[in-house]
Amino acid sequence: MNDILIQAIVNGLLIGAFYSLIGMGLNCIFGVMKIINFCQGELLMIGMYTAFFLYQAFGIDPYMAIPIVAVVMFGFGMLIQNLFVTPLLKNPSGSTTNLLFLTVGLGMLFQNLALIFFTADFRSVKTDYSSALIQLGKLNMSVPKVVSFGSCIIITIILFVFFQHSRIGKQIRATSQNPVGAKLVGIHTNLIYMITYGLGACVAGIAGSLLLPFYYVFPTVGATYSMRAYAVVVLGGLGNIKAAFIAGLLLGVLETLGSLLIGASFKDSVVFIAFILVLVFRQKLQERQAR
Repeated sequence: MNDILIQAIVNGLLIGAFYSLIGMGLNCIFGVMKIINFCQGELLMIGMYTAFFLYQAFGIDPYMAIPIVAVVMFGFGMLIQNLFVTPLLKNPSGSTTNLLFLTVGLGMLFQNLALIFFTADFRSVKTDYSSALIQLGKLNMSVPKVVSFGSCIIITIILFVFFQHSRIGKQIRATSQNPVGAKLVGIHTNLIYMITYGLGACVAGIAGSLLLPFYYVFPTVGATYSMRAYAVVVLGGLGNIKAAFIAGLLLGVLETLGSLLIGASFKDSVVFIAFILVLVFRQKLQERQAR
């Protein structure tokens, strides 16, 4: 039983790192614009399809395709920001609610376009390492999930260093803290918004490339992982990159332990229950602090 429990925890950490990566993309966007991007899951789906067709058309391994997918998704994210989000931000009568509805609508648009062009078929990439395992004693670890775990750590470090020490990163943090003040000191806030949304889309695309070797791609795959991303953001705190990483690991462990103890068919319920409990207790904590 101990071996099974340890195996479940290890599996939870491996998949939890992937949840962290999705949540960090969502956190990048919220941290600056203070809106929840409800089409983050669909950006993951687009990244998966991009990596899939790069493999099918040119034989590029999903991991080797990560730089290409990252650049494509970064540009796509900037385009979305420029064409759809920026006009709403400039509109004096615009509201956060309108931006939320916009991202929901974009998610539905991307999902249905994928259904039209790619049909609802499940597609996958089979590589030499897709089903490969690393054995450490009695523990078995999937090679793609180990790669995903390592990549998540590297990306977390890169994002942290970028936000803390790069010039653009400092401008992003300044815009997040005080958009009006950032404008007064000469920061082009509209460009910062575009870069930030592009960065969130880029992280989602990278997550899609990392997911492809061990999961299917289909038009509604984003919905499968978007709820995990929201749970990671709520558990770790909105706008907090480091906390999102830890929250993703905890969520992954919670999900696998829930599958082990109450059955795999209820693992989604564990995520929803954790999501609701954190919202309830955080609200009560805020009320106590307000008193």
